[in-house]
Amino acid sequence: MKLAFDPVRVIKSRFFSNLQRPSFDYQEIIQGNTWACTDLGAFRRPLQPLRGVKGVVIMEDRDPEFFLGFRHYKPTEQTHLNRHGPLQFWSTQQDLKHLVRELHEQKINVLIGFWNYGGWGFGLLSRASWLRSHPELQRVAGSSDLEPFVNLDKEGISYADFIAHQYQKLAETFEFDGLMLGDGFCGYRAFGQPDTYRDREETAASWTDFYRVIAETVHRTKGQLFAYDCMGYSVSEAQRHGADYRHLSEAGLDTLVFQSYPQAWGEHWLSRYAERFDLDACAVNLRTVKKALRDTKTKVLYSLELGDSVEKWWAEPQKTKKQMERLDCLADGRFLVWANDIFGNVNS
Repeated sequence: MKLAFDPVRVIKSRFFSNLQRPSFDYQEIIQGNTWACTDLGAFRRPLQPLRGVKGVVIMEDRDPEFFLGFRHYKPTEQTHLNRHGPLQFWSTQQDLKHLVRELHEQKINVLIGFWNYGGWGFGLLSRASWLRSHPELQRVAGSSDLEPFVNLDKEGISYADFIAHQYQKLAETFEFDGLMLGDGFCGYRAFGQPDTYRDREETAASWTDFYRVIAETVHRTKGQLFAYDCMGYSVSEAQRHGADYRHLSEAGLDTLVFQSYPQAWGEHWLSRYAERFDLDACAVNLRTVKKALRDTKTKVLYSLELGDSVEKWWAEPQKTKKQMERLDCLADGRFLVWANDIFGNVNS
C-alpha cells in the first residue's frame, strides 16, 4: 500500500522550512459571508472585535471528549477545547459560557462541532475516555473514522440519537446556535487512500437517516446544522462513498462546507493524488456540488486554507489569495481553517 504523501517532502517543508506562521491580512480574508473554524485559543480577553465575521464553529477535532462526554454544567471544569492556540485566556466551562455570550454581543453566531474520530489504531489507551467506555463504537477499517450506524449499549439509543441529545444539552447550557458535524460524518472514507470505500453508495439512505435524526433536534432548538463534505469529492464521487448531498439537504442540512485544501492536501498530505486535490480539481468538484444543491435551501461554503497548528502546516498567503480568487464565485461564502492565528492577532 503506497503512502498518500512523500514523507521526506512533508517533513522538510512542514517541520523545518516553514516554522514561522504566515501573516494574513484580516480585511482581505474576512469578506462577505465568512465563517471560521476555531477553538478557544483564537480569542483574547476581553474579546477582540471580530468585524465582518458571520459565525464561528468551536471545533473539537481529534479524540473528542467535551461534546460526547458532557453531562451537566460544572463552571470550573476544564473544557480542553484549546488545542490550536495561540492564546490561553478561556479554558473552563464558565469561560466558554461567557465567551459565547460575548460573541453574541458582536452578533456572531456560535456553533459547536466535533469530529467522528477514533484514532489510528494504536490501542484503546490512545482514545478519548468516553470512547473507551463505548467499545461498540469501532473504527472503520483503514480509517480514523468511527462506524456511525451503531446502537450505544449504556444509553440504549443510536449514536445519532445520542449526538442529538448531547447537542440539546449543550445548546441549553451554553446557548450555541447550531452544530457542525466535522470530519468523518459524511460518507465512508479512508483519508490516505481516497479510492477506498467507493463501493458504499448503498449506505446513502443510512447517512440520510443519521442526518435527519440530528437535524430534527438542532432545528427544534432553533439551531443550524453544518457539516463537512466528503473530502472535497465531486458529487458523483461522494455518492459512491455514501454521501448524497441532495438527500442530506432534504434531511435538514443547512450548510455544507466543501473541503478545499490545495496546499495541505494537494501539495502535502495527499500529494501523490495531487491531480484530484489541487486547486483545479477543487474548482471542478465545487461546481458539481453547488449545481447539485442549486434549488435547495442548503448553502455551500468552501474551506479557505490558513493553517493547522496540530497538523503542523501553514498556508502560503499568495496561494491562499489564488484560492479566494478562484473559488469565491463558486460558493456562498468562506469557511476559514483554522482561524485561530488571524483572530488572535486582532487587538482588543
